[in-house]
Amino acid sequence: PAAAPPERLTAADVMTGREVAALLHAPVSTVEDWARRNILPSVKIGRRRLYIRQNIEGVLTSRTPTH
Repeated sequence: PAAAPPERLTAADVMTGREVAALLHAPVSTVEDWARRNILPSVKIGRRRLYIRQNIEGVLTSRTPTH
């Protein structure tokens, strides 16, 4: 059986650093630093860095608690 085609992204699926920062309750500069260090997945297009909502949510839900 053939794999299903990937779903198309909508504007709601793509987040800016500011939106990710609001979700994480962290400064934008911290989100950008985490993206540069590959702690948060992101896509760099030209000078802009964008975040896919599903990937960010995946990072949040895949982490195990430290306490």
